[in-house]
Amino acid sequence: MNFAVENAWMIAALPLWTFLLILVGKGFRGYSDKRVSMGLTVGATSIGLILSSLILIWCISHPNAYFERNFTWLNIGDIKLSFGWVIDRLSAIMLMVVTSVSLMVQIYTHEYMGHDKGYNRFYAYLSLFNFSMLGLVLSTNLFQMYVFWELVGVSSYLLIGFWFARPSAASAAKKAFIMNRIGDFGFLAGILGLLYFSFSYWVSSPDILLSFSSLGAVAPLVFAKAGMPIFTLICFGLFMGTIAKSAQYPLHTWLPDAMEGPTPISALIHAATMVAAGVYLLARVFPFISLSPIVMNIILWVGAITAFMSALTALTQPDIKKALAYSTCSQLGFMVMAVGAGAYGAGMFHLVTHAYFKAMLFLCSGAVIHGLADQQDMRYMGGLRKVMPVVAYAYLIGTFAISGLFLSGFWSKEEIFSALVSSHNTFLLVIALLTAGMTSFYMFRTYFLTFEGEYRGHGHPHKPGLAISIPLIILAIPSIFLGFMLSGKLSFMGIGSFSQFLVPAKEIAEHSESLLIPVISVSLAIGGMLLAGLLYLDRFKSKFPVSVEQITDKIPVLYKLSYNKFYIDDAYKAFAYRIVMRKAQVLSMFDKYIVDGLINLTALFVGFVGRMLCLLQNGNVQIYLTILLTGFVVISAFIMLIWFV
Repeated sequence: MNFAVENAWMIAALPLWTFLLILVGKGFRGYSDKRVSMGLTVGATSIGLILSSLILIWCISHPNAYFERNFTWLNIGDIKLSFGWVIDRLSAIMLMVVTSVSLMVQIYTHEYMGHDKGYNRFYAYLSLFNFSMLGLVLSTNLFQMYVFWELVGVSSYLLIGFWFARPSAASAAKKAFIMNRIGDFGFLAGILGLLYFSFSYWVSSPDILLSFSSLGAVAPLVFAKAGMPIFTLICFGLFMGTIAKSAQYPLHTWLPDAMEGPTPISALIHAATMVAAGVYLLARVFPFISLSPIVMNIILWVGAITAFMSALTALTQPDIKKALAYSTCSQLGFMVMAVGAGAYGAGMFHLVTHAYFKAMLFLCSGAVIHGLADQQDMRYMGGLRKVMPVVAYAYLIGTFAISGLFLSGFWSKEEIFSALVSSHNTFLLVIALLTAGMTSFYMFRTYFLTFEGEYRGHGHPHKPGLAISIPLIILAIPSIFLGFMLSGKLSFMGIGSFSQFLVPAKEIAEHSESLLIPVISVSLAIGGMLLAGLLYLDRFKSKFPVSVEQITDKIPVLYKLSYNKFYIDDAYKAFAYRIVMRKAQVLSMFDKYIVDGLINLTALFVGFVGRMLCLLQNGNVQIYLTILLTGFVVISAFIMLIWFV
């Protein structure tokens, strides 16, 4: 047990070694075998999962579980930058989530990408992505986290743009990279601001520079030195990292476009890695940002707006992966909202349950797309339950879970609703409940359009193999039971509720014991399911007096807003092309004709003088003597003129 804790660095190092082995061994015959790439990647993650399980057991068995080890990386004067790894309950939970979901995705990838020419390259990128995220989770300080934060961004760029020959994939990768740089700029500014106002503390203290364990002690000092306005800006800068990485409004539009990457990476990004990093960051810096009520309110409202607006957008999307992508944005909004309400334990609880059922939902959508020869439009699906029953039932389990209908998502969402009640945010509680109802509607819409009724496509759907089916079956188990096991209703392994396990008792928001909120949330979820059935199930369409077309005709403006994603992408494109690009063109012309023109004119003048002098440089000694004599006479005459005058 102690071996796993003391050598937790291996969990991140193994995927890095796998990445290097696949990359370096690409030219060797043995390493070019697909089974080698898959075996190395799956083996490294399996070992990581075993070590993560031992670490979690150690954290459960030790009430004050904490282990940290650091090594000096750079020492310049008073600045000592360190790398290391930290093991506590928060990192232990994240290690389990990342390694377990990653393992399922990697097994699934073997069949999904089996015929792709970039099979080995994809596994190499998966390993690099795993290394980046696991390194981020194990980070002991903000400096180390920022390094891995950027590595996660690079890895996601490579994976989203994996099929780089497609213009849409290349564009989506660039968009994700650029939009994340906007948030990362704020994150870096927040780190530098924190360091500037707390530098004297780190110099005089034996604590590791920017260490998470010291943020609680540093926060009052920074607040006293910087004052409320600057402290608020520092906290907001840290939150900007979350806005971009966890796809919160208004920097959310990169996430749906990230669906251009292969489906396995969609599952990994949306479930356990990249987008989870933003919520994990908020949990790590919570002792610091919680001193700013303004930023906590901003976090609360940004999460609420993201959850509600993304749910509205998901209602009308015809692309199954885009609908699931906006669903991810919405669920991330729930997590961020929980942090803003002061209950980051509830946000992390939903992150854990969401990781499993969302990974399963994406992998199910990938199985459908794989079986339909890359068809993603739900209008050309239907009736697939008969062809791929395992996929259909796994998707149905995920739909119940995310809709809050008694499976894992129900328990984690109830924690968030309770946090909103405890923090007296009644209006946002109403918004959250409405969003939960919409979640049920759009998720059952995707299920009914894809798996029920008659097949509306033109191809011949085929059944997935074991490498796709087995991960779906395994992920279905936590999607059903995990929420209940961690809710505290069942004393699982003696840990009580998830929030009690993760957060010190004094920081837990008071839990509402009223049954009113659960009854309302379940009623709304059932209502959303029934409405989706009436509108999209063939057996009810003929009996239901109103069709989908009639409803959308009644509210064309709202429908168009939702279908066109509230024109946010169009606004960004208009800003980029009509303002930024035009100004760039004007500056380009100024640079080309004015700046370059002056430089070129200077060059032309020097060249002209040189050509004139070349006429005199002809190798005739008599000419050189004549020029010398003439010059001497002219200079002498000039001197005499000045002398006598």
